[in-house]
Amino acid sequence: MMTRHQPVTAACPKTEGNEKFSETRWTWVLRATQGSGTEAVEAWESLARQYWKPLYVFCRKKGDARETAEDHVQGFFHELLSQDRLNGLNPAQGKLRNWLMAALVQYRSRLWRAAQAQKRRPAGGFDPRELSEIDETLQLQSGASAEDSFRRQWAQEVLEQAHQEMRRRYVTRGQEDRFLRFWSRIIPGAHPDEHPALAESLKVTPGALATALWQFRQEYQRILRKTVRATLDENDDIDAELRELILALSGS
Repeated sequence: MMTRHQPVTAACPKTEGNEKFSETRWTWVLRATQGSGTEAVEAWESLARQYWKPLYVFCRKKGDARETAEDHVQGFFHELLSQDRLNGLNPAQGKLRNWLMAALVQYRSRLWRAAQAQKRRPAGGFDPRELSEIDETLQLQSGASAEDSFRRQWAQEVLEQAHQEMRRRYVTRGQEDRFLRFWSRIIPGAHPDEHPALAESLKVTPGALATALWQFRQEYQRILRKTVRATLDENDDIDAELRELILALSGS
């Protein structure tokens, strides 16, 4: 049995090429419930890794202490796996994250009624450093509801996944330094007056740098759209989901 605060080791979805990167969360549900061997384990660990932070935030906003929130999320994932509760789920039931949030509400209610807490951990366990960062963020969101905090954390997870995929591509090209320099110029708060110095250090003209930064932004936007697409059913509106993501981040 895994112990509390064991470092996270669960693997995220593989991203060789673009095939798995573009699959939906429902694809991973099917693999976790209908696959066998390594494929099923990989799919299950991917789902657990993607959703534990938003669900942890939800529990904390519902009033759980830190260790209680850990127990609730860990036990919830254990129940999903051990009782095969993911079997039969399909895209017709709406967004997977909404189903998980509703299922967690039911799980917490059952625990409250039974006055019990399960002590198992999801794949890989929790990283206490990440929990501390989340708890610090929650202190700044004291007025937000549990549902809004869940959605905001989920939006941040989507952005982080897109960021990591973008960085992975540049590392693969041998251009990690270029990624770091360009990324700091496209995030909010970047200062355009620093561009001439960057152009000089790269030995390119300001015009060439502006074009390169534009191409960098376009590539990130494509990756972000693929990341968001992977959370949806194929018939869902990706632009509507992007608007919802922006609203979640803005707290509206």
